[in-house]
Order: sequence, then structure tokens, then C-alpha cells
Amino acid sequence: MDWRHIPWHFLPLALKLLAKFGLIPGAALGYWMKKFYQKRRQDRASSGWPSTDATVQGGKVHKHGSREYWVELTYTYFVEEYRTGMHVHRFRKEDEAEEFLRQIKDKRIQVRYNPEKPAESAILDRDLEMVVMLTPLRG
Repeated sequence: MDWRHIPWHFLPLALKLLAKFGLIPGAALGYWMKKFYQKRRQDRASSGWPSTDATVQGGKVHKHGSREYWVELTYTYFVEEYRTGMHVHRFRKEDEAEEFLRQIKDKRIQVRYNPEKPAESAILDRDLEMVVMLTPLRG
């Protein structure tokens, strides 16, 4: 896991809520905070960050809860130097997540990066879905 992409500034709030409300609501809050943070990064990226090509290096499928699977993609891109990034995409079924990972591995995709901090990057869901749509299905 790339620790640079964790929203550390939410940690004190999460710990306070865990102490006040308990483990289950705290875990739910953590889930929604991560989802919110990724959506916020994508919104900021789509509102004017420059783009460059990235290559999907690989990924892992993680089971999250009883009915959700996450594909954690790792990609590399070049802005002044080679950099790496991570993107999480969600699925309801494990076989869909694994098929998505198979289709996207080694593909080139557009990545947006913060011009002030080029190590901060985001893949927009619409760009990711476009690459998958253009990939032939396994026969």
C-alpha cells in the first residue's frame, strides 16, 4: 500500500468518533471517509489538473465486508521523474473484480496529477472505464 495516498488529516477525527461511538460505526466512518477522499481527489483532478499517460503495473483484489471487493491498482507515470500511484475500484462480485484486473493490467491509461505536487495523482473513473470498454473480453 502506498501510504502517501492515505488521508492522514482525517485520523484525529476518526479516532474521536471511534472513542465516542464504538468500533462498528467507526469502521463504517472509515469506509465512507476513504470513499469520500477518493471522490474528492477525482473531482479536483478533473477540474484542471494536467494529464499524462500512465501504465498499470498490477493490482490486488481485496474482499471488503461481506458483499464488496476492491481492486487496488498500482500505476507508474512520468512527470519530471518516474512516479507511482494507487487507485481503488469497487465491485460487487469477486469474479468481476478479477476479470477487471486481468483486463486492465499492463494497459496505458490517462492519469491526472497535481502540478504543484506531481506525486499526487488520480485516475478518473471515466478514463478507467473507457480503457476497459476497449479491451477485448476473454473468450
